[in-house]
Amino acid sequence: MEQQITFCSSEDGVRIACGTTGEGPPIVKAANWLSHVQFDLDSPVWRHWIEEFSKFHRYVRYDERGCGLSDWKVADFSFDAWVRDLEAVVDSLGLERFVLLGLSQGGPVGIAYAVRHPERVSHLVLYGTYSLGWAAAERSPPVQIEEREAQIKLTGIGWGRDNPAYRQIFTSEFIPEATPEQMRWFNELQRISTSPDNAVRFQVEFGRIDVRDMLSRVKVPTIVLHAQGDQVVPFEEGRRVASKIPGARFVALEGKNHILLRDEPAWSRFLYEVRKFIGVKDELLTERPSHDSLGAIGGPATAPAVTQGKEAREAHSLLVGVAVASLSLYRVVGNYMRYDQAARNILKDARQKMVAAFLSPSTKRENYLLWAAPGSGKTYFVEEVAASLDRVAQYRELNLAKLTEPAFRSALGEITDLEQPCLCLIDEVDAKSEERWPYELLLPFFDSTSVHGARRVFVVAGSSGSGPNGMKERIASRPKGADMLSRIPVDNEYSVPGMSVGDRIVVALSQFRLAGKRLGRDVREVEKLGLYYVALDRRLTNARHLHELAVRAVERMSPGDDRVKYDNLFHPGDPENKAFWGESLAVAGDLAGAYLLVQD
Repeated sequence: MEQQITFCSSEDGVRIACGTTGEGPPIVKAANWLSHVQFDLDSPVWRHWIEEFSKFHRYVRYDERGCGLSDWKVADFSFDAWVRDLEAVVDSLGLERFVLLGLSQGGPVGIAYAVRHPERVSHLVLYGTYSLGWAAAERSPPVQIEEREAQIKLTGIGWGRDNPAYRQIFTSEFIPEATPEQMRWFNELQRISTSPDNAVRFQVEFGRIDVRDMLSRVKVPTIVLHAQGDQVVPFEEGRRVASKIPGARFVALEGKNHILLRDEPAWSRFLYEVRKFIGVKDELLTERPSHDSLGAIGGPATAPAVTQGKEAREAHSLLVGVAVASLSLYRVVGNYMRYDQAARNILKDARQKMVAAFLSPSTKRENYLLWAAPGSGKTYFVEEVAASLDRVAQYRELNLAKLTEPAFRSALGEITDLEQPCLCLIDEVDAKSEERWPYELLLPFFDSTSVHGARRVFVVAGSSGSGPNGMKERIASRPKGADMLSRIPVDNEYSVPGMSVGDRIVVALSQFRLAGKRLGRDVREVEKLGLYYVALDRRLTNARHLHELAVRAVERMSPGDDRVKYDNLFHPGDPENKAFWGESLAVAGDLAGAYLLVQD
């Protein structure tokens, strides 16, 4: 899934990060705690929200002040400032009228905005929300207020620590029915999305919220949904909001999760009710998800649209006339493939320069900047370059978004202590926007070409903005950012485009072969209808997702067979199998039962 990240300035000059995905009528989600527009894109907690709301709409999210990629060091943490931030976001994007989605404390923000600007809100969708903050005696008994105040004290002490024990308290309340993977991710989101001080300030301000007098003044169509067992915002709060908004519809959902997870029944009911409310066509509504479709990748089992659109025509044209696919024609390095020749040559040039830096002694700086569209596999590309240098150089990968200052210092110290040459990727280099330390710590490394006589090559990579210039502007605006950029030669800057239809097909073929080798199966052919499905499924946005699909498909191959069939892509009984097959017969029936021979 491709995302465009942009920045706008609120009334007081605070920079707000916005993430936009999908096409169609706009849906704007009022910011809620916690978020990180880049980190959320691949998360098992938020990804299905992004995928589903981007399916028929232009979906706009943003990080609230003090959080994610927005400015962290801000003076004004008030509720009014949050409403002004929402105003700044929609104005910067030129949105005249849109659906407004408010989750948790984003609900009061959405209510306030709808009262101020009713002409711009076509529908107001509220989930798990409230009109009165936790600190009000009218809402919470004294013992609950004391418990919350004690929790806030713990936040100030343990929020930023590597040990997730403190943050697990919040995770268990927000998603009590989550899997261990989802809980680990939510623990990590809390750590990287804001500072301990900001986490305290957020919670204090949540307690002060009071929009009760605004409820009767909401004049836009409104739907309120709430999980009956919600442990963060009591169910009664949602009922109270709905009862006070004129004409509002209320939907009670089963479950305990404050954030709806993709595999719980409440998620499909939520989607159905919201889509019906905002006017999605009846034939596109879905009420029952498939729990097995594509493993952990997708949301409800809505098959990729089979139309005569550009991507469908391109996928059919690529597949119908070819009998053999030689992966070597598309290989950039190792198992990293690109179909587009221009993209392939750009990346081959980058690979060649990085490798040559270790093979040819030089005093020239060998630092690189890599901007990549989300889902284009920039990390995988550098990992494969490093794998090709297996006996020549060590590899270290530091994700700035996930590291605290002490952890980052420690990792850089380990690189200093290495006696062997080292290729080092600094991923999400545009994260931690309000901190001085990232570039201050990196700068000395960019000035030195070697340590202990061993070569050091640094690659800084990110995805913010719509291209490398936007990312560079963001970096240059930060302390020591311009100095760091000056240490990267202009001809060492590379831009990696997102994956095309051809890329998804080629990467899928590579991943089928790779999964076969790892599972002891010789995958020689793949049914073309299966590749057509992969090419059109927007949930399969990067090599990791394609690899997960490939592993499951190879595991389902019949004993002794060397072919991945269309049916192998699905769990037995998955309705998406039959749905896509039926829809595709009219436009791609010639791909069913036809196979593509795959060669390395």
